[in-house]
Amino acid sequence: MSVKDVGSAASIRAMPAARQDTARVLTGVKTDLPGSVEVSLSQEAISQASARRVDHEPESSENSLSSASTASEPGLASNFFSDPATANDAPRFLSFLQHATVAADDMADALHQALISPAEKGDYTTNAMDLALTQGKLNRVVETYVPADYQQQASDVVAQFIDEKATQADQLAKVALSQATRLAQSLGNREQARHHQDAIAQLTDGTHSSQAVRREMLGITANSADSDSWFSSLSNWVNENRFLPYTIESETRHVAALQTQWQAFVGSLKTGD
Repeated sequence: MSVKDVGSAASIRAMPAARQDTARVLTGVKTDLPGSVEVSLSQEAISQASARRVDHEPESSENSLSSASTASEPGLASNFFSDPATANDAPRFLSFLQHATVAADDMADALHQALISPAEKGDYTTNAMDLALTQGKLNRVVETYVPADYQQQASDVVAQFIDEKATQADQLAKVALSQATRLAQSLGNREQARHHQDAIAQLTDGTHSSQAVRREMLGITANSADSDSWFSSLSNWVNENRFLPYTIESETRHVAALQTQWQAFVGSLKTGD
């Protein structure tokens, strides 16, 4: 692998350590960017936000909320709203609590599990895997806990959420690469600075290798009906695209962690069987 390859892991490793940590932001955990705020919603805030959504939603059907009669509001101790890993994103899914075929606590618990990823840090490939599994888990929540008359709207929420997380990851990478560019320039390393600038241009154009990997990973989990094949596909991808023993071992271990998490998630869902 050439050091000059701006899409290589070496380019990403040139980022400052603090920014490299924040590049993992696929579930809204924490960032070092200005304006990033960890949110802990009060029960009152949850109630008010939920009420506003109901008031403004068009009543296309008089039964639109009757199908969600078992859902109300999650308890104040819900991990979905109190866990910093998911609290920032929780407001995005308030409509799921209003349109649910289960109790709000069960929906909130499922969403919480859907948005968390294995704790170990990795590279942009494992981050892409995490986002892909988040997509798969959210889609399963929609299929399992959302009534048929609201599933399309819920699926649109999921798609927009995943797109925004991808954009957020790209923006964080640009910030880190911009810092690396300035550092290289201050050291007189024009060639390295140019490679970082090329990487930024690729991210802007959507042609960076990290973006290509992410598209592949998201494609693997796009169809929840094929969930049994997800992890073999991820493992095959690692074996076909990685050559360094350490990288293969690390990413294969991450696939195993994701599979364990997926199995626990699916096992926790109440299917009514």
